[in-house]
Amino acid sequence: MDMLSRVKVRVENVVASIDLHGEIDLEKVVSNLKNVEYDPSVFPGAIYKLEKPKTTFLIFDTGKLVCTGAKNTEEIKEAVKTLVRQLEKLGMKFSDDPTIEIQNLVASGDLNMGNLDLDIIALTLPNCEYEPEIFPGIIYRVRGSRLTVLLFTTGKIVVAGARNEEDICFAVKNLLEELEKYGLINMGG
Repeated sequence: MDMLSRVKVRVENVVASIDLHGEIDLEKVVSNLKNVEYDPSVFPGAIYKLEKPKTTFLIFDTGKLVCTGAKNTEEIKEAVKTLVRQLEKLGMKFSDDPTIEIQNLVASGDLNMGNLDLDIIALTLPNCEYEPEIFPGIIYRVRGSRLTVLLFTTGKIVVAGARNEEDICFAVKNLLEELEKYGLINMGG
């Protein structure tokens, strides 16, 4: 399986849901923190852009948040810690440590195989969609999982739906095995 070792993949975005275990006064957040957008007539949460680590939060008055833009789970934890400190300085209290649940990791990479014939791959490979007029890549769904791999002519890939790095490896390995199984690539190479 030396083909997998030639594939370089890196996490581009981590999305997490967070429960701070306490209510948040959105009006206080808006009037005291920079980089906050809040228009309850359009969306019930505040959008807060944190500079370091570079992340964006959707903040709801229930104490529930969504954080996106981090490159790894450590950045999510650091961003949540920073936000909690800011909220506590504004007088908000939380009954427990934040509960952080990773919802989605998006990774990009390169199969390092040069150009691929997506028409032939799409006609041969099960579990995939390819409509080049709508989207320039194959959408490959990893059977029995929530994982999706986008595959482009250049051999570049995007993996979505992962909850951890093992999921990403599993998705890439699955795609490579399917491509080899149908004679679309040679993994001995």
